[in-house]
Amino acid sequence: MLVLTWRLITKVLIVIVFACRVFSLRSTPTSNPEDWKVIESLAEEYPYVVGLLNGMKDYICTGSIISKQSILTSGSCVTYDPKYALISAAMYNKHVNNGTVFEVAYTKLHADYIFDLKTSDPNVTRMHSNIGLVFVTRPVLEVFINSADIGNYYASELKEKKLIAVGFGRLGTADTVALQHQAYHQTPCTNPKWYYCVCGIEYSSYTKTYNFEFGTGAPVLYGAELVGITATPCGTLTMKNLGIKYNIFTVIGPYLPWIDKSQMNTVNKHKLKSTTGGTSLKQSQLFKPFCILLVISKALA
Repeated sequence: MLVLTWRLITKVLIVIVFACRVFSLRSTPTSNPEDWKVIESLAEEYPYVVGLLNGMKDYICTGSIISKQSILTSGSCVTYDPKYALISAAMYNKHVNNGTVFEVAYTKLHADYIFDLKTSDPNVTRMHSNIGLVFVTRPVLEVFINSADIGNYYASELKEKKLIAVGFGRLGTADTVALQHQAYHQTPCTNPKWYYCVCGIEYSSYTKTYNFEFGTGAPVLYGAELVGITATPCGTLTMKNLGIKYNIFTVIGPYLPWIDKSQMNTVNKHKLKSTTGGTSLKQSQLFKPFCILLVISKALA
């Protein structure tokens, strides 16, 4: 007799809840019906992409699961003080569902973090070590999702490579966000005040899936490997003299020792308390029955 482990049962329930989210948000207006297929395929291909929420459970940033307890994001996202991590979600609207939400225990910002913006121009004037980590209260992230594969690359090794940014952004209404992506053609950054960074010029419009800015803190991928972090929201930076959209990405390679040390310190020095505010593992295995009924009714329709 086949005995299902709790891990397998949990993953099955996650699939059911994912289907619930898709069906429950189908009424959200989009500019293109094909967007739904894109959203669902992104969720399947990049399951480690998560949303970071503030204390009111509003979306503020994107991150990537890199271990059972830690999420990699940009330093600027850490300064927004995330309180919750939303995992296994293609879309999110707190008025419709809370999804699978875990409470954040604490965050860590690189000691050399600098991120300055002009008040009258969205272009970054100074940036260094724009990287941060978010730790959830319970070491259970990998129970749900496999971690991202991190690539050890420096900016020079990504020269002329095709990069993809995948993150959450507003879709249709102000309070609904969904996974979106954009392709970039890597090009050297010319600003000497941007350290450990690469710049990406957007590919032609047929690869564009966003209508509004998206993806601060989102993973930047070279093939299947996570190689960078989106420093500024996709869709905000423009080379005004050429009319070309671009973005700035913090390369992960130089920061891998810092990431490893930060995670090791968490294991050795921190005894994180269980949370009652977020969804615990036990709670997450007991999702509301109406979601299952909704999936069944949709399948039979």
